[in-house]
Amino acid sequence: MEYVRFGNSGMQVSRLCLGFMDLPNRVEEEEAIGVVHSALDHGINFIDCADAYGRGHAEEVLGRALVGRRDNVVIATKFWVRMGEGPNTGGCSRLHIMEAVEASLRRLQTDYIDLYLLHHPDPKTPVEETLSTLDTLIKQGKVRYIGVCNHYAWQMAHMLGVSALHNWEPLVCIQCRYNILDRAIENETVPFCQRFNIATMIYGPLCGGLLTGIYRRGEPLPEGARYKRSEFERKQEFDENLFDILEELEKIAGDYGIALTDLAYAWLLTKPYVTSVIMGGSRAKHYQALWDVMEVQINPEDIARIDELSQIRRYRPFANQPIIQGAPLALNRL
Repeated sequence: MEYVRFGNSGMQVSRLCLGFMDLPNRVEEEEAIGVVHSALDHGINFIDCADAYGRGHAEEVLGRALVGRRDNVVIATKFWVRMGEGPNTGGCSRLHIMEAVEASLRRLQTDYIDLYLLHHPDPKTPVEETLSTLDTLIKQGKVRYIGVCNHYAWQMAHMLGVSALHNWEPLVCIQCRYNILDRAIENETVPFCQRFNIATMIYGPLCGGLLTGIYRRGEPLPEGARYKRSEFERKQEFDENLFDILEELEKIAGDYGIALTDLAYAWLLTKPYVTSVIMGGSRAKHYQALWDVMEVQINPEDIARIDELSQIRRYRPFANQPIIQGAPLALNRL
């Protein structure tokens, strides 16, 4: 396993991060815990979770999985999603953050969270309120570092500026979707992160299953496949260009004797601005097939060929983020 510095922090994380979203909510707890232990045994020291995953269930399972092994693991978890019925049970207000962090600490059976992330922007809460609260949590020792998910570059720039103005702890990372078929972050997010040394946690490396090799031109969609369930996503994604790219990628993967999924991960790991790639899955076998992906080496000529094939995929909407507003300023602060 390879370990890299996490943005502007001194923390070192594995280039593969274990994503713990679907798995603990789709399989028996024993199987989910087995995947966590196997990941640690393969050198992965970075695990991504959120309070919203299974309404807290994923954090609970992760907490039980890490009993006796917590000290060697970097845990990332998130807040923002509404977790109850009341009006203050979601978002980025001080009230919700202080309640959310205590609930996550309790479920994870830990005294501190290594990386605490805003799951989405909150256009209703002043940015000073959110950032000052997170700074307080760091000073209390309950949180070590902070970051965001699914934010636009300008939203992060706003937050960094406010943090600098008040001498609060700055963001150190963004978690965002990126893969061969969805390269939108290259336009603004990547240059921003490179300029300010912001770490990137990449999710969706297989583009919702499109890069698994199960979709073929002119063939019926596989039973149970995600894009068979969602007509909207199918209309957005499925065109002749998609299959042109997939067929060429299959040829490249075949030249190396690897699966298309391996190629998709290997391509990401060649990018110097990708800090860590989040491994996702809903079954243990989905992870087991990837434990050795760090050993896959693709020639620079083929990486350039993939870049050229998928160049058009840079010019797409920013995935998974309809909130284009930023957090407002507190009008009673100078």
